Amino acid sequence: MKIRSFFLALLVPLMVMCGQPAGPDNPDGPDVPDNPIVDPEEADPDSEVALEVKNGDKILVTDPVIEKFITTVKYTEKDYTSSVMQRGSEADFLKEDYIDEDGNPKTKLLISPGKADFSPTYSIRWPKDTKSSEYTATLSEGDWSADYTLDPDPNPDTSFGYWLINNLRPNAKYHFEVKNGGAVVTSGDFETYGSLHQLTFKPGGSTGVRNVRDLGGWKTKDGSKTIKYRMIYRGGRPDHISRLGVQEAKREGIRAELDLRGTADNLSKSPFEDAEFLSPIIEEGYTKMLRDDKEKTRQCMQFIIDMVKAGKPVYFHCSLGRDRTGTVSMLTLGILGVDEGEISKEYEITQFAPYGYSVSSGESSRMTRMVDYRGAANFIWNNYAKDGSFADGVQAYLLEIGIAQKDIDDFRKIMLTD
Repeated sequence: MKIRSFFLALLVPLMVMCGQPAGPDNPDGPDVPDNPIVDPEEADPDSEVALEVKNGDKILVTDPVIEKFITTVKYTEKDYTSSVMQRGSEADFLKEDYIDEDGNPKTKLLISPGKADFSPTYSIRWPKDTKSSEYTATLSEGDWSADYTLDPDPNPDTSFGYWLINNLRPNAKYHFEVKNGGAVVTSGDFETYGSLHQLTFKPGGSTGVRNVRDLGGWKTKDGSKTIKYRMIYRGGRPDHISRLGVQEAKREGIRAELDLRGTADNLSKSPFEDAEFLSPIIEEGYTKMLRDDKEKTRQCMQFIIDMVKAGKPVYFHCSLGRDRTGTVSMLTLGILGVDEGEISKEYEITQFAPYGYSVSSGESSRMTRMVDYRGAANFIWNNYAKDGSFADGVQAYLLEIGIAQKDIDDFRKIMLTD
């Protein structure tokens, strides 16, 4: 089996364009096919298309920087004395050496803010046919599948037609098929690997919804269970999600949205099609949210549990996808039995996102597990866990704020797989 590790993932999003970006003046984005075009001004168009995936390949679908962070960093529960995100003590893998335009060796940080929150993008290619009409495609994995309508010639300067794919789940087997009318022009199978299911709800673009990731794939502390994929997602604000982004979210299965923001910027309804929606109005996260906003925290956790029990995958977010989102993520992973050191690592992944989705403009602090996250985790450890596990502490907290034991048990039964 051929293994194609995608170490150009940080560059691909900058190479690919979707036409006019979504934004306040263009909330739906362009009316374009599902495969974005490549900038025709590039001198060598073929080389600028995302790395090709072929039948039999095995590809990395977690950004390589985040993959290295997840697989090499180990944090100990209750110990918040260090972080690889701490300024002045960055690990080597969080740096990248390069040569500037004058030939001088330089080093740049890949975090705070970074761009590794993009899900890696690959291309599926086929020989060009100048007589082609509409192309359709199908991508499937297990009991999940999605259909696409493609541009028959996304870039006239390339020697092949292509389809850009991303948002791929790690450690899965995929089948792809592209048709021109009723004729199959290419098909095949490939496998994926990685530690995190990252998503980009505007494929190939630099705007839209950033810092999106599935909570699936994390293991319980004893290693016996894994959190189910495609049920619970966290991320940044989806206010100006494009039409393409809405389609991707729908294909992913998202049917519910929890907006954790306060009165200044919360949504009045969900931009996701036909989604259940809750916006309890929460002004601050971390310890204040856990201690002073218990009823609203209960509403949030009850909503997530209810949506999961109803088979409606849920997306929760605040503005940056960091503070209030990180607090809810801590409770969600905690009740599912994930090691608290791993939960703090999941929290820090947000620092790989750009300004506006990891830190606010002008914000100089790097949000690590040593700062506000530590306070929220210690609130659980000191008041509810004590001599028990973090999962015991989160359960005691949820029971106190009004979540029923049966709901907790049902939630675990649905979300944990062997």
